Amino acid sequence: MLTAALLFGCKKDDNGTPCPVSGATLPTSSAENPIPAGSAVTIQGRGFTASSEIWLRGVATKADGDVQATVTGHTSTSITFTAPTTVSGEQSIILKQDGGEWPLGKMYFAETSEILPKKIVKSILNEEVDGKNETHTALYTYNETGRLTRIKTSSTGDSFYEGSKIEYLQDKIKISYDDGNDEYSQAEFRVENGRAINCTVEEEGSKWETKEYTYSDNGYLTGFVFSLTEEGITDTYTGELTIGKDGCLEKYSIVEKEIEDGGYFGTYTVDLTPNTSVPNNLNLDLIGSNYLFGDIIDDHAILDAYLLGIGGTRSKYLPKQLTLTDADGESFTVKYEYESAGEYISKIGIDSGNGNNATLELFYEE
Repeated sequence: MLTAALLFGCKKDDNGTPCPVSGATLPTSSAENPIPAGSAVTIQGRGFTASSEIWLRGVATKADGDVQATVTGHTSTSITFTAPTTVSGEQSIILKQDGGEWPLGKMYFAETSEILPKKIVKSILNEEVDGKNETHTALYTYNETGRLTRIKTSSTGDSFYEGSKIEYLQDKIKISYDDGNDEYSQAEFRVENGRAINCTVEEEGSKWETKEYTYSDNGYLTGFVFSLTEEGITDTYTGELTIGKDGCLEKYSIVEKEIEDGGYFGTYTVDLTPNTSVPNNLNLDLIGSNYLFGDIIDDHAILDAYLLGIGGTRSKYLPKQLTLTDADGESFTVKYEYESAGEYISKIGIDSGNGNNATLELFYEE
């Protein structure tokens, strides 16, 4: 498809003033392949400044209904903004700069349920492991535009914490993992149109690379290919995700090819049953929470993509239960119970079916 900028361009405002930005190019989008709400959108061009503003105007509405997008970064040749959660469908993209305004083109934005405004600032996981109680705490920090920039986790009895630092660069998101002092690994996502298209993770001589992310026409992540390279040997894996008619993640599966030393290969599958009374509408997508799924879906390239909002359209509801089946056909089921304080989830009960139960408490900004 041609980009919207090629169709509309940016020339003069209503007073005949030439547009200060030349060569404006918008990401490609369509009614079938809209931009996900909350994702990062980058417009290329020459002449953007610190005073540049991006506004969205519904094609069928008047100017007084314009919605200002939050600009998260700019250079002289690009500007990046967050796709608002309050608009959907076809929108005119308006540049406001130096007292004038100019249409840059049109884009399509996905419909979404409203994300609740209060941000999660802390979570506490209490779990019973082999008859002993353990507590794990996570603290979440955000920048001035509301994007997650730091996670710090600690456990009962430990004198240190694990952390991750998140940096938002042009067309990239970099995550650095540390133990409070030293950095021990990094992950880097390449992002286009607000979606992950590639992820590399490097740690102690090993390199994971996730590529060929596949998305459906309505923006859901449906597949990916990733590889692990160790000591010069690369093993390749494929993953598939199934989205139900109600817009919920229903199945996650990994197929592992046989590796050169004759080690493990096969398929494991996670089947999820949605809880249609619990919307997935918190500021962080809990399907990306390590405390809920980290021991089951052990893949940073998927969990972090969901948590950071670059994994495509969100699953509409959180799960009621999930069942993991490994390559040997053995399976177990985890059930989830939710408690709420008003609109917000306050506690999640996690029943793993083996006696090692847990609760996850969520705390929000004042």
